[in-house]
Amino acid sequence: MHVRRLRRWIAAFRRDNRGVTAIEFALVGPALLLFIIGTVEVGLMLTAQQVLDEATFTGSRTTKTGYKATGSTQTATISAAIKKAAQSYLDPNKIVISSLAYADYSDVGQAEPFTDVNKNGKRDVGEAFTDTNGNGKWDADRGRSGAGQSGEIVLFTATYSWTLRTPLMAKLIGVNGAVPLTARAVVKNEPY
Repeated sequence: MHVRRLRRWIAAFRRDNRGVTAIEFALVGPALLLFIIGTVEVGLMLTAQQVLDEATFTGSRTTKTGYKATGSTQTATISAAIKKAAQSYLDPNKIVISSLAYADYSDVGQAEPFTDVNKNGKRDVGEAFTDTNGNGKWDADRGRSGAGQSGEIVLFTATYSWTLRTPLMAKLIGVNGAVPLTARAVVKNEPY
């Protein structure tokens, strides 16, 4: 008797489809939720990149005329302009700004010339080089630190370490839980 009742109960249970949706959602829901959170996180990161790009562009325009705030240097004025433009979305204390000045556009990002004695395509210790920026050492980038002089080309670089909040995203696209964002702007100083 109990066996027959158990068989009927199992058969009824198999035919009953109430709760199937809940079970399916329990299987699919976590993956869907993770996908949505990841999409939001990437969107926030891309917004941060856009803000950093715009702030760097805004700050680079400050140097073109040679403007500097009263009691400040031109480099500090530019740094303050970049941080102010980004502060609505980014922590200005985490923005690292550098600038290199060049005589010509063709010099941007170029290494100082050297004699490649062993023909390995890179400068080794002891190989002769031309010190174009006058700092007494060979540089992989021949730019001079600073905002440049009248008529010079200046490359501004702003970097920001964007912290990822989702552990899976931090492992997939992050390095130690963060993604380095970088923005660059190249301007030619006006004659001043």
